[in-house]
Amino acid sequence: MDPSIVSALEIIFTSYANSPNPIFLIREQVFHREQNIDPALDMDGEDEAAQHVIAYWQRQPVGIARIRAYGEENQAKIERVAVLPAFRHRGIGQAITTAALNYAQQQGFATALLYAQVQSASFYEQFGFQRQGTPFLQANISHIAMTKHL
Repeated sequence: MDPSIVSALEIIFTSYANSPNPIFLIREQVFHREQNIDPALDMDGEDEAAQHVIAYWQRQPVGIARIRAYGEENQAKIERVAVLPAFRHRGIGQAITTAALNYAQQQGFATALLYAQVQSASFYEQFGFQRQGTPFLQANISHIAMTKHL
């Protein structure tokens, strides 16, 4: 964790309608270009119904996530967590995840669900997420469902 970056982070909650450019630009760089995910799979029509988290460092958007009600009643799904490559391993993903979990809890959700890329599952375990079931392919990348009671 890089305290100089984390202490200077500004975490905001917004709608997609109010902040489409920073959200799309980070997803385009991380998911479409870096991970070769089809933009049609990423841009799935769920953005408008979700709350979005954007992490800014020196007024530059450097990380994002979205949170939405999902499936069974009282479950929040945390999705599209992404940090620009130059800003990884500095605590930004932790700050975004913490903010998303706090938001979900404040909204009264009982559980949080996410589909973690398998190589990132241990990152989410530090927040108390537990692996559920077996890995599966999503966008040709191995994922595992993970849940956490809030």
